[in-house]
Amino acid sequence: MCQVTVDFIAREDDLSTWRMVLVEQGPWPKSAVKDQLTRIQDRLYTCIDAALDGALAQKYPDSRGKRLIIQLDGYDLPESQVREFFTRFSSGVMKVPSYVSAFASQAFVTQIGFELTLREGMDA
Repeated sequence: MCQVTVDFIAREDDLSTWRMVLVEQGPWPKSAVKDQLTRIQDRLYTCIDAALDGALAQKYPDSRGKRLIIQLDGYDLPESQVREFFTRFSSGVMKVPSYVSAFASQAFVTQIGFELTLREGMDA
């Protein structure tokens, strides 16, 4: 099973949906945006892997067979670059052939969705 760093796990009151929440704090120097987006991409892939290989269900048994949302909360990040990256990633990643077959052959989650929230400052 993969090792994943998630800032926190949340669930809906009715237990129908679980969330793996990643928090990213900026600002980032302009020269580091590409590297930071690559790092976030790696974190997102690791969350998907943890869901599909059962690591999430092992740690949180009530999540088994439920919907999962991988949520990225960003503070003081370059909005246009992050939004463009996240849209591209979230709209295509579950179409990758290896994820299509992995998703079809597992019983740990019924659906994987993605949400992005961008804000200015931690106090916003």
